[in-house]
Amino acid sequence: MAKLLNIKEKGLAGEILRFIVTGGVATVVDFLASYLVASLLPDSMGVWKEVIYTAAGFAVGVVVNYFLSVFWVYKNVDENVNVRSTKNKILFLVLSLVGLGIGIAIMIGFDALDQGVIHSDFENWLGFITKGMPFSFASFGWAVLFFGFKTLIVLIWNYLSRKKLIFKSKDESSTN
Repeated sequence: MAKLLNIKEKGLAGEILRFIVTGGVATVVDFLASYLVASLLPDSMGVWKEVIYTAAGFAVGVVVNYFLSVFWVYKNVDENVNVRSTKNKILFLVLSLVGLGIGIAIMIGFDALDQGVIHSDFENWLGFITKGMPFSFASFGWAVLFFGFKTLIVLIWNYLSRKKLIFKSKDESSTN
């Protein structure tokens, strides 16, 4: 157990723990940026509202995630793999954009569920700051739940795709 908690180690357990911590930091940044932008956009934008606020949070979160991934998360990377090369930066961005597409699709689905069934107006939970609306624990709760589910799905995609295609260990590099 002590070895699992040692987030400085080069092993897979430490890497996964560092990835989760990095994801947590990037998620908080993404969450706050997303809903700040969502609370500033008019509801009349329709589906474009989800696209814009999800993309805005993604943009901020992916920058945080990239720097933490390169400099802290993946310590068990084959030295022959230049993770900071232009090719791998572009690949990181492309894989992240696929994750963004997955996230946007999920948030569009949750917005449809909210409008059709729940009626919590989860996208505007920060409206008490930006629009003078009263704070709603229900809206905040649904926002956290929906955002958390989206983040979990995209996190799995991000880890598996980056680990397989960019941050390969020595064992993985020699088999390809």
